[in-house]
Amino acid sequence: MKLIDMSATIGYGTVNKSIVNHENYPVYEKVKQAKNSSELLEEMDFCGIDEAVTWHQAMYDVSVNYGNKIYLADKTNYTGRLKGTIGILPAISDADFALEKLDRTIDENALVGVRAFPLQNRYFLDEVTMGDTLNYLAEKNLPLYLSPRDGWKDIFDVMKNFPALTVILTDYGLWGSDRYVFPLVKGYKNFYIESSDYQVFLGIENFVNKMGSDKMLFGTNYPNCNMGGPSATLLAAKISEADKEKIAHENAERLFGNIKRRADR
Repeated sequence: MKLIDMSATIGYGTVNKSIVNHENYPVYEKVKQAKNSSELLEEMDFCGIDEAVTWHQAMYDVSVNYGNKIYLADKTNYTGRLKGTIGILPAISDADFALEKLDRTIDENALVGVRAFPLQNRYFLDEVTMGDTLNYLAEKNLPLYLSPRDGWKDIFDVMKNFPALTVILTDYGLWGSDRYVFPLVKGYKNFYIESSDYQVFLGIENFVNKMGSDKMLFGTNYPNCNMGGPSATLLAAKISEADKEKIAHENAERLFGNIKRRADR
């Protein structure tokens, strides 16, 4: 079965990795990390993962601008079996994220998503601060990765105000969050969850039985999760092979194909 990991990190963290638990309290653990794309590919090969969507830890630990710069400077981070995402900031304060420049960066590097860390970088994902950018992402069908480490209410507010956005929930902790997740999945046609932290007992089965298999994407959130755990959880899940194929790669491929590039507009 083909596996596309929708969220894997390149680069050593400046501190031990933070693991978010069910109360949104960070626990710091020493975990194996991939220094570069070669080390990430080695880990993928060991765990039987075919492709991965990546980002660089420096986008969070140091700064979005610095992390993007060193990430994009090495094309092996987002070519071949790897696909790329960058962090974003408000265009009103950071000229690198003016829409024309952002659009060019995304398409010239064939990026498949962007990531926002609003709490870390002191801004709001609202109409006043980011309206033009979020409407652009919605029109382009470009996925925005968000984590509830910045608050579940913020994610609900983003979806309420920008319901056409394609959002991928990531890094949400190993304790069950279905009471948050199910309303988002049901309420918004372009809301997805990557499966890395969905390792609760019969969690994937419960999700598919209640929500279907079209809104879940295989992911590992490496290195917050070891790649083997999410892989084994999906492959052993008591769901149909058709549902597994959707989660493993078909849903991801559909999202990639929906992205509007400059040549298409």
